[in-house]
Amino acid sequence: MRTVAPAAFIEFKRWLADAALHRPEPKRRRDRRQADIVQALLDEGLLPAEG
Repeated sequence: MRTVAPAAFIEFKRWLADAALHRPEPKRRRDRRQADIVQALLDEGLLPAEG
């Protein structure tokens, strides 16, 4: 299945968590957690670098 590149997903989710201050804190925490999970999968070689 084709999807957005993992690096783009991580960058966007970190932006949401850090810069989109209008978002509720629970959603910002979820965004950080999702970025961290995808980054860990990339670091472990479990995802390709491009989507």
